[in-house]
Amino acid sequence: MQTNSTNDTYTRQAKVDWDNIRAQFNLSKEYIHLASSQFLASMPTPVREAIHRYQQALDKDPELYTEENEDPLMQNTRKAVARYFGHPEPDDLAMTDSTTMGLGITYSGLGLEKGQEILTTEHDHYSHHESIRGVTYRYGASFRRVPMYENLAEVTQEEMVHSIVNAIGEQTRVVGITWVHSSTGLKTPVTQIAQAIAKLNQSRDKDNKVLLLVDGVHGFGIERETFQELGCDFFVSGCHKWAYGPRGTGFVAATSEAWQHVTPVIPSFTDVMDIVIAEKERPNKMNGKQMTPGGFHSLEYRWALNDAIQFLESIGKEEIYERVHYLNRLCKEGLASMPHVTLHTPLDDELSAGIISFEVDGLSTEDVVKRMLEQKITCTAAPYLTSYARFTPGIYNTEEEIEKALAAVNSLK
Repeated sequence: MQTNSTNDTYTRQAKVDWDNIRAQFNLSKEYIHLASSQFLASMPTPVREAIHRYQQALDKDPELYTEENEDPLMQNTRKAVARYFGHPEPDDLAMTDSTTMGLGITYSGLGLEKGQEILTTEHDHYSHHESIRGVTYRYGASFRRVPMYENLAEVTQEEMVHSIVNAIGEQTRVVGITWVHSSTGLKTPVTQIAQAIAKLNQSRDKDNKVLLLVDGVHGFGIERETFQELGCDFFVSGCHKWAYGPRGTGFVAATSEAWQHVTPVIPSFTDVMDIVIAEKERPNKMNGKQMTPGGFHSLEYRWALNDAIQFLESIGKEEIYERVHYLNRLCKEGLASMPHVTLHTPLDDELSAGIISFEVDGLSTEDVVKRMLEQKITCTAAPYLTSYARFTPGIYNTEEEIEKALAAVNSLK
């Protein structure tokens, strides 16, 4: 029997022509693609066309077109991301090439002092851990990794909040966490952690308040929360996964106050460049534009991120959330019903998003991926010491594809 919530979901889903959405992607029809949304997503038609349009203009008049258009087109992209993410100030977004670049420049730009520490979890990605290790080594600071839960099968939001907040010590300056874990699809309660840290900060001096930094790449494009609702100080994400944006695009969003705690690692090519060259007084406040790494990037790709955001907006944030979670529920419930399969992703929508991790009895993760590929279904192995097979249903997948993937896994018993 369907609940009202389920009925609402199906009503919203019916408003979107998902077949038309799927047709915007040039995905090979030879495979069922249950891997690329969390890896390097296929780009939809409006994004490909925008890249081609900008490439033609750049190839025709590289210098003139760049001189006249680089700043306004980049600002259009910055405004689009800020609008979609609910950030009130576009200039407080630094544009990057990836989540890894964003993590690197943000952690490296922090003015840590000797004796201070960064607190993170055992479950974060290599790029996050390495960014933390590098900056603490350079500053003579330290870091700790703590578990967020004892048993993933019984994890709760309360347990995750408690694990993080209770681990914060007097020397903790930054807490680095991940919104949605690429290893298991577990979704961290960022808002609740941010609220708990804000309460703790009330008794701390201004220069010793704990900063919350979030790797949000596997939540951005799926989840509904805005930057302000999440409540973190820094939010780092790539845009070539669940946002279906151009490859090599990403951003760091931060509060105006948080930006005052970092300095640029790579010189910026934004308006501050003209100020410095003219030997004028530098801006007295840091922001995202000044933190945007300079140099010549793939300009046509960064500019076309604006079109990717508009594509998402044309579908609707709520509709995307419901679609991805709906397909994920179908897949998770199907896997959970198989005696020979161990599901390592929580069934609850509040505890997971996008990524579904599982094991098959008697088969290694590599064998599962290989056996799926033999049945023309793409699947990935999580890049962690403990690695599970992963399905990642996205907006270009269908219910029929989920059913075929489940049948393929069932055939492995």
